[in-house]
Formats: sequence, structure tokens, C-alpha cells
Amino acid sequence: MTVLPDKSSPLFLLLPLLFVSVARPAEMPSGESLLQISLQKSGGAEAFAKARNAVLTGKVEMAGHNIGGPVEIYQEDGKSYTAIDLPGIGKVEEGFDGETAWEMNSLQGARVKDGEERAAVIRASRMSVLDTWRDFYSAATTVGSEDVDGKPAWKVEMTPKEGKPEIFYFDKQSMLLVRTTAHIATALGEIPVDTRLGDYRPVDGIQTPFSMTQNAMTQTLVMKFDKVQYNASIPPGRFDLPAAVKAIAQRQK
Repeated sequence: MTVLPDKSSPLFLLLPLLFVSVARPAEMPSGESLLQISLQKSGGAEAFAKARNAVLTGKVEMAGHNIGGPVEIYQEDGKSYTAIDLPGIGKVEEGFDGETAWEMNSLQGARVKDGEERAAVIRASRMSVLDTWRDFYSAATTVGSEDVDGKPAWKVEMTPKEGKPEIFYFDKQSMLLVRTTAHIATALGEIPVDTRLGDYRPVDGIQTPFSMTQNAMTQTLVMKFDKVQYNASIPPGRFDLPAAVKAIAQRQK
């Protein structure tokens, strides 16, 4: 016969604590520690410090519309320039020269970005925010885990110094950044943007995504890069403002 402990016995008093201890989930790693681990797995701060610039070239496809064309991305010293050329749509350009964030296309012409939209461009102009995230975000908080393309990933909420919180997803096995979600301010208003990163390959000691899929509203853009170079030769004036953008920026001053 089983003898239950008396309610006044020390064993009985410890039983509730024992059950609480067993039921308590494992403590999640901090957001800061996950960012640091991801930085190391991506190549480390030293590898990123050696990379003065980056040039990515490849193709972009508008999923479901059988439309595709070339894409090129340049980044250097916090400056950036991106160009996509799609048949029937034309050339879409956007950039940041260190002061002015802008975009230009054949349908809407030139436009200068400001406020939260400009802040998002500044963050995106960095080759990696893993080593300098504190310059742009005030907090990194682990909020749980979720599968990304069938693989478990840590979810870290990143709180920008300007703008809405974003979620970074780090693959639990590789610890590489595989997804980001955010609400981005645009000329059409605030829209949710979901970006998937994949096909990581080492380039000059840096784990680099060669594929990028971006879902925004009802459109899906799939970018696949065939060439990624660090410390590349960038054409002079690549980050200069186009004349139409410069005219707008001067009027706003």
C-alpha cells in the first residue's frame, strides 16, 4: 500500500515546487546572445571589417507573372544603390548617398524618402547589422521560436531607434539569419514586408545569401544572385544622386 506524505511534512510542501520546476520551459537565449552567435557563424566581426564594400548581381523574377530581369546591388560605407529592370515595368532604382534616401521609376518618377522610411533605408544600406546593430536598434528581445521553411528558428524582436519593431529569425541549426518581417513606411502607406534569405555560400570568409525572396502586399520578388563580390571595383559616382532626385532634395532644403 502506498503511503502518502502528511500535509505538514516537508515532502508534501516541496511537491508543488517540484511540479513547477518540471513544468517550467527551458529559458530562451537572449536576443543579444543570438545576434552575437549569428555574427560568429556568419564569419565574425573581423571578416566584416575587411569587407569595404559589396556588389551583388543576378536576376529578379516577379513570381506568378512570368516577368524577370537583371538586378544589381552596391553597398559601401553605409551607402547603397539598387537597380531592377523588368520588361513592361521599366527600371526601378533606389539608393542612399549617406544623406538622402530616394527611389525612382518610370511610373512614379523620382521621390525622396524621409522619416521612418528613410531610417529603414539607412538600416538596409549596411552590409550587415549583426556587428553594428546597436547603432540602429535600441533593443533585441527573444520572443519565441517558429519554423521557417520547415526548420525551427529563434524569433528576435528588434526595436529600431526610429520605426516599428522588426522580427529577425535565426535558424537554430546554422544560426544564420533566414527571415525578417517588418512593417515599412512607403509612399502607399505602411505595408508588411516578409523577406526570406537562403542559399548561403562563403565569400571571402563571410556566409552570404545568394537568394532573397520578398513578399510585400500581393507581390513576390525572387532575387537570385550569380555573383557576389566584396572589396569590388565600384564605378565612380555610383552613389551620386540622379539629377531628378537632386533637384527634389535641393527644393526640400
